[in-house]
Amino acid sequence: MSQKRGNAMEVAIICLESADMRDKLLKGVGALAKLGFCLMHDKSLLDFADATSEVRSLMRILAWLSNLQSIYSLLNKEQCGVRDLIFLVRVVGEGVFKAADNVAFLGRKVHENTPFFQRFSYVSCLGLFWAHLAAVALALFDIRYDRLFSSRRKQFINLFQCTCDLLTAAAGAAVFGFELNFIWFSLLTLLSSFLGCVDGVRSAAIVARRRGASRNRD
Repeated sequence: MSQKRGNAMEVAIICLESADMRDKLLKGVGALAKLGFCLMHDKSLLDFADATSEVRSLMRILAWLSNLQSIYSLLNKEQCGVRDLIFLVRVVGEGVFKAADNVAFLGRKVHENTPFFQRFSYVSCLGLFWAHLAAVALALFDIRYDRLFSSRRKQFINLFQCTCDLLTAAAGAAVFGFELNFIWFSLLTLLSSFLGCVDGVRSAAIVARRRGASRNRD
């Protein structure tokens, strides 16, 4: 029993070490709080959801530097295929989202929410939309050309998650006037976060098992 608890603790630690997992957890908790607000009309839940969003923005400070590194690596590849180009669009879109969100976040803290910084907030939403559009294209590309049929279920789950993200990003940027009501926006966000967290926990469990096997060999 103690070994199981130890393994669970190790998986939890590995998950929390990942910035992406921390972001997904906060994203899910914020979405859950918004759904709770829809049911109970308790404004403190909405304030809590806004606070999780602010924490996520704080965590993204300078996170776009990793996107620059990925772009540099992609541009220096000797051969680039269609998948590489789609992935480049995703990385660039994600980088624009993070950088513009940094400016908008710092602007809110220093100069409050002026129209100038609101424009950066909109640019970040557009960057996120293009990143998720490319993510959907990547998921479809992998389903079409990946011959590892054993991973089909995981690929379709990933496609569903990417589609949820795309719909919320499109609504956030009001692309072609697309809108989602508050409940649907929060529900899709929660679904995406849940699927991302489940995948992250599975990956962390694999890492924990490998570490355990390595310790046993030593």
